[in-house]
Amino acid sequence: MNFIFWPLYLGTVVLLIVGAQLQVLKTGLVCPDWPLCFGEFLPLYMTPAFYESLHRFLAGIVGILSIVWAIGRWKEFRYKSLLPLFLIILQSLLGLATFMYKLPTVTTILHLVFSLLFLSTLEGTHHLNFDESLKEKWNPKLKDVVSFFFFFLIFQFILGGILRKSSLLASCEESMQFWQCWQEQSKIPLAGSLSLIHRTLGIFTTISGMFVFIHLIKRLPKWKTAAVVGLVCMLAQIWLGIKMGRSSSREMIIWHFSFALLSFCSLLFLVVRLRRYETYFFGKPVPTYLNDLMDLFKPKLTILVVVTLLVGVFVAPLTMNLIYLVLSLIAIWLQAAGSLSLNCYLERDIDKHMERTKDRPLPAGRLAPSVAWNWGWGLIIVGTIILLLCANVLTASLGLFSAISYLYVYTPLKMKSPYALYVGAVPGALPTLMGWTLMTNSVSGLGIYLFGILFLWQIPHFMAISYYRKSDYSNAQILTFAQTHSKSFLQVNILLYSLMILLYGLLPYVWGWRGEGYLYTSLTVGVILSFWAMVGFKKDDSEMSKWARSYFFLTIFYLPIQLGILLVLR
Repeated sequence: MNFIFWPLYLGTVVLLIVGAQLQVLKTGLVCPDWPLCFGEFLPLYMTPAFYESLHRFLAGIVGILSIVWAIGRWKEFRYKSLLPLFLIILQSLLGLATFMYKLPTVTTILHLVFSLLFLSTLEGTHHLNFDESLKEKWNPKLKDVVSFFFFFLIFQFILGGILRKSSLLASCEESMQFWQCWQEQSKIPLAGSLSLIHRTLGIFTTISGMFVFIHLIKRLPKWKTAAVVGLVCMLAQIWLGIKMGRSSSREMIIWHFSFALLSFCSLLFLVVRLRRYETYFFGKPVPTYLNDLMDLFKPKLTILVVVTLLVGVFVAPLTMNLIYLVLSLIAIWLQAAGSLSLNCYLERDIDKHMERTKDRPLPAGRLAPSVAWNWGWGLIIVGTIILLLCANVLTASLGLFSAISYLYVYTPLKMKSPYALYVGAVPGALPTLMGWTLMTNSVSGLGIYLFGILFLWQIPHFMAISYYRKSDYSNAQILTFAQTHSKSFLQVNILLYSLMILLYGLLPYVWGWRGEGYLYTSLTVGVILSFWAMVGFKKDDSEMSKWARSYFFLTIFYLPIQLGILLVLR
């Protein structure tokens, strides 16, 4: 599949650079029609219309190749092979919504994030021929070094995009020197401070990156080429920094973005191989302190929190200062990460008895319980303070209530009653409502609807997982409906809640918030979910577990589709 991988990968990189060109020219959405541009497929002259048409053309090619890639990778990676295609669909919906509804400029940042995630999933589903000779000299700390620098670079990427969209740098382009621009930006409250942070961290990233890549060239001879590319990019960034100190032109900004993107690609190449090789050699990641610390925060769950939160942000009718918004999103992530760290602390003894959790840092004894306790409360407190300063009291209070109810009401209750599921669904549904309150400072309208759909969705979702992980929960003495009720009870309730989700999903149309496009799409995905719930009645005891697992994965696909059409099909 290399004949598909490289055109797809390189096409995405070029697509990102063309998109950056559009942003620097400040000519996004210059074409009034779609898919043509002023009635032409690809204008001949190098105008803004040409760049936007080229961007659309490349996006179409990448989309088609993604479908071929998903089909070709299915046999080896199964559902993981669908991730690149899923991200392309999200990108397409976001692009369509941006064109149709002229969404706020923060969508550009999401486009960048989704593109970086897309490149990551491509690398993650690329076939590797593993070199067994590397196992003897394997150093697990290398993945920590590369991963830390990798995510640090991503932070710089996103922060740079935010500053670009907030027009902080506009007055510096071709009008003043780097140091003069720095001095002027330092006079702007908060926004200027973030610009100074970005520039300072940029200097630190470039210099430290040189040492990281030199270290990797010595320690990773098999992948020396990728490390050399990264090193060259760091040297180029130093040269650009000196040039931009004299004149920060648009061309310089494009080159700056391009070399940063190449640095990202080289680090991504190394991160993916270090992690996949380690899993291949040892069956799982080799524990290190940094790896265990991140495991306390359960990154996959906290990312889900932020995604559902963003839906509430985008459907809200009001706007918010972009920098305050990003700080608020980080604060809510901190609250969620702190809550999950404390959850690890409270359930450390329970986790010892479950197959999927017994190797976590606390039950395995690799981290002291006090580490999870201190990090947990520290993150919750810091996140709450940031929300009070950058958002509003309502959002900060909802986040604090969510953390406390999850930890001290739901967590102990699930040892005593299966009905704890309904209690736990409340803090689970609050993040999307918090996205609404973040923008409106009120509990109303679509915010209440979003809370409801997340609440209902969790019930059959977790009923399904409780059935196919029934033995795990029994060993840990956690009471779920799979332990206390019959198989038929679960089948009936999963169908009942699937139908409730179907009907509830139609309310935005009934209340006049969304049109017929939303109605038919929501009806379709709701019927599919309900149909698969009905299929469960035909399964006997030997097939029930497999069906429950498939229903669980179907709910994972249902949620982003339902939330996505709510956002896009207005």
